[in-house]
Amino acid sequence: MSQKDKQTMELLDKKLDEKTAKTLMTWAIVMVIAALIHDGDHIRQAFNWHYTIPLQLWIINLVVYVLPVVTIFLVKTRRISACLVLFAAGLVTSCGFVILHLCGSATGIWGIWNYSYFELIRGVTYEGVYYQGIDWLSWVLLFHVPCCCLPGSYVGLKKYIEIKRSFTAQKAAA
Repeated sequence: MSQKDKQTMELLDKKLDEKTAKTLMTWAIVMVIAALIHDGDHIRQAFNWHYTIPLQLWIINLVVYVLPVVTIFLVKTRRISACLVLFAAGLVTSCGFVILHLCGSATGIWGIWNYSYFELIRGVTYEGVYYQGIDWLSWVLLFHVPCCCLPGSYVGLKKYIEIKRSFTAQKAAA
């Protein structure tokens, strides 16, 4: 094992301090809440359209919560890797939501939301039923996701860089 690998392992074995852990936990919870609010809007949309969200879509949608929940677990165990997972969580969540709703999906797994918000404004026929309507609230609750998640990504990356620099400086001084 190289010296660099040993230092990386030693860095990742360090524990988060209380203040950093609290900051990361706060941002991870903000990300979960942002996703829940956005998903709540989808429930509102489905209710207004008389659309039944299929069970498979409920299950697939749980993927959105994986990285923020893993961050919470890592913070609880005071792992430095929580910084990097939080960074990834904010990026993946923000990009995933915005790209899916602005561009639509070719996979077919998102039900009526395979269509972009632009198409849903004009109206679409899905499984023989016509659906129309994305209102201003849906747009707000789409773009609130990156507004809530990207700052958390920044904080996660910034904290990781600070910890790594401090660790490297301590190693050099020793």
